[in-house]
Amino acid sequence: MENVLIISSNKSAGDTLADFMCEAFRCNIRNAETVQQAKDIFDANAPCDLAIIYSPLSDGSGNALAEYIIENTAANCILISKAENAEKFRERAEKIGIITIGRPFNKSFLYQTVKIIEITMNRSYKLYEETVRLERKIDEIRTVDKAKFMLIQYRNMTEEEAHSYLEQYAMNRRRKKVIAASEIIDKISEQYL
Repeated sequence: MENVLIISSNKSAGDTLADFMCEAFRCNIRNAETVQQAKDIFDANAPCDLAIIYSPLSDGSGNALAEYIIENTAANCILISKAENAEKFRERAEKIGIITIGRPFNKSFLYQTVKIIEITMNRSYKLYEETVRLERKIDEIRTVDKAKFMLIQYRNMTEEEAHSYLEQYAMNRRRKKVIAASEIIDKISEQYL
């Protein structure tokens, strides 16, 4: 976790949270004291992996800001508020992905909560990277298959001849197979379409 935004109208609480996060997670900290400052930071597309809201805020609802963050950004969100307020909001918060912590709490509980978020983020990122890799591979296969299909359709080749032609074309021009397939598609499109 690299970038954390701490939103707290209570300067002492905000500083304590910032010190804790820097010590425990070695992350970059940004601070906001109001709902508007937090929204301005997000509107400026500042990178943020986690937003920690220490409620109440001087110019608005911590609950509403947490919902705004979850709905409009990719940041995870922890809302810290009085225990009774956290309990009232917990069910709604859990449905939309906000983690609520009631005050008072201890540092080890906060550490464990943030650590779980960090582990989940890392796992999600690995899954995302794998998905992107597989999507690229599927696109490459589609391009190669399209080139073969066009060779079959417009050059009257068999599937084996189209496959061999594509491989020979790629080898002769020292190109990746997918790039060679794209070139063949372009040439056939220019000639026949």
